[in-house]
Amino acid sequence: MSDPAALQPFTVLVVDDQPIIGEGVRRILAALPQARVEVCAAAAEALARARALKPAVILQDIHMPDGDGLELVAQYRAAGELAFTSVVVLSAEEEARTKADAFARGANDYIVKLPPAAEFIARVRYHAAASQAQRERDAAFRELAAAEQELARRNALLDQVNVRLAQSNRELRVDVGTQRERLDRIARVSADLARVQDLDIMLTAILREAVSLAGCNSGVVYLVEGGSLRAAEAIGATGAAHARLPLDDSTFVGGVAQSGELARLDRIECARAGRDLAAIGTEEMFGPRTKSALIVPVVRAEGNVMGCIALLDGHAIRRDAHGFEEADEQIVTHFASLAAVAVERAQLVRAMILRMIAMAELRDPTETAGHVGRVADLAIMLYDRWCDAHPDRADRGPRTRDSLRIGALLHDIGKVGIRDAILKKPGRLDEAEFAEMRRHTQIGADLFAGIRTDFDESAASVALAHHERWDGRGYPQGLRGEEIPLFARIVAVADVFDALSARRSYKEAWAPAKIAAYFEAEAGKHFDPELAEILLANQKVAEAIRARRPD
Repeated sequence: MSDPAALQPFTVLVVDDQPIIGEGVRRILAALPQARVEVCAAAAEALARARALKPAVILQDIHMPDGDGLELVAQYRAAGELAFTSVVVLSAEEEARTKADAFARGANDYIVKLPPAAEFIARVRYHAAASQAQRERDAAFRELAAAEQELARRNALLDQVNVRLAQSNRELRVDVGTQRERLDRIARVSADLARVQDLDIMLTAILREAVSLAGCNSGVVYLVEGGSLRAAEAIGATGAAHARLPLDDSTFVGGVAQSGELARLDRIECARAGRDLAAIGTEEMFGPRTKSALIVPVVRAEGNVMGCIALLDGHAIRRDAHGFEEADEQIVTHFASLAAVAVERAQLVRAMILRMIAMAELRDPTETAGHVGRVADLAIMLYDRWCDAHPDRADRGPRTRDSLRIGALLHDIGKVGIRDAILKKPGRLDEAEFAEMRRHTQIGADLFAGIRTDFDESAASVALAHHERWDGRGYPQGLRGEEIPLFARIVAVADVFDALSARRSYKEAWAPAKIAAYFEAEAGKHFDPELAEILLANQKVAEAIRARRPD
C-alpha cells in the first residue's frame, strides 16, 4: 500500500561518480530499514543497472565524467520497465534553469546534495511510497481487466444456460391452472432479475418471489462463502438475521448446500429435527416450531452449488393443505435454476465493483468498502422513506433501487484520477489544489461514458452531482434545487452523515446531537430540505445501519 508507515522493502539506486556520495546516502538511509541502497558510478552502465534492479527510487547526479545525468533522466522515463520508478536529481547545482530542465525531462524531484538527514529520509520515503502505490494501482487495473474478460466468458456461458432453461420452460408440463400461473409469473420475474445488478437487492427479490411462489410466509437464502454458509437475506425471522452454518450434513440446510440435493420435510420430520434427525439449520433465526420445510439448492452453470433457499411452513397462505407438495418442489426448483443465473451475474458485478472500490481505497484511505457500503445502505433507506412520502412518483422496483445502490457504492470512484500529493495532503488544500480535487466528480462520470444500462446512467449521475448544493453553490455545474438529480441529492445526505459519524485521523466522530444540529442548519442550503428532514426523522435507523457495517 502507499501508506509510508507500511512501506514494503525497496531499492534505491544512486548514480554518482563520487564514492563519498554513495556512502553518504547509504549511511543516512540506514535509518530506513526497508531501503536497500545500490550504487552505480558510471553513466554508461546506469540504464542497464536500473532496468535490472527496477528500483523504487533513482538518485541521479547531473555531471558525470562519461555522460549527461539529465539525458539519463530522459532515458529512464522512456524505459517501460521503469514506469513506476521515481527519478530524483541529486546535484550540487541550485540554478532554477537546471531544475526546470530536470523536471522537463521527467524528474519527479530535485534535491541539492546532501540535505539534512531527516529531510532526505522523508523525501526518499515519500517517493518510494508513491512508486509502490503506482505499482499497486497498475496491478489492480490489470486484475480489473482480467475480471472483465472473465465476466464476458461467463456471460457467454450463462447465455447458453438461459437457452437451456428456456427449453426447460417449454418442456415443463403442468396440469393445474395454479401451476401455469406460477410459470407465467416466473417468466416475468426472471426478465426483471436479468436487469438487476446489485447482489443484495437481487437476493431480496429472489427470496420474496420464492416465498410467494411456495405459498409460505418465511424463508431465508444462504450463500456459500469461505467454506461455510451465510444467511444473506431472511423474511419472517424472529432471531439472528445473519447466521452462519457449516457446509456439512450436521444440518439439513448444510447438507443440501454440500450435496446439491433438495430436502422436503413434513410435520413429523420437522418435529424430529435436532433430536434423532439433523437440525434443520434455521432454528437460530425462526425458532424450533417449524411445521414443514423445503430446502432447494442454487446451482451455478458449471454445476457447483452457490447456496440454497430454505422455505418454512408451506401453505401458510392456503390453509386447506399441510406442508409443501411435489408441485411446490418442482416450481421452486425451476425458479432456483433461473435465480442461479441472475445471482452469478450479480456476484460478478459485485466483484468488479469491489475491485473498483479497492482501487479508490489505494488512493484515499477514507474511501473504504465499509464507508461506501454504509453510504449505499443509507441511500436505500432514504429513498424508501422518500417513496413513502411520494407514492405518486415512487418507483420501488428492484431495478430502480439497484441503480441507486450501485451509484452510491461508486460515488467517489473518480478519486482514482487525483494525484496523491493532493489526495493525501494532511493540511487544507489551497485554491489550485481544491480545484483539481473537484475534478473527481467529472472523472467519475467519465468512467461511465457511453451509457449502456441504468447502472451506468445512475453511476454517472451520482458521481457527477453528489457535491452539488441545494442553494446552487456546489460543484461542478452549480445546479440548484431539483435541477440536481434525486439520487445525487440522496447520496449527498448519506455521504455526509457517514463522514460526520466516523472517526478519522484528523477528527473524532461527531455526537448524534451535533450531527442533527448540522443537518438542521444546512437543510435548504447544502441539502435537499425534505431529505434532511427524512434523515433527522430516521436518525436512529441511520445509526443502526452504520453499526451493522463497521470499517
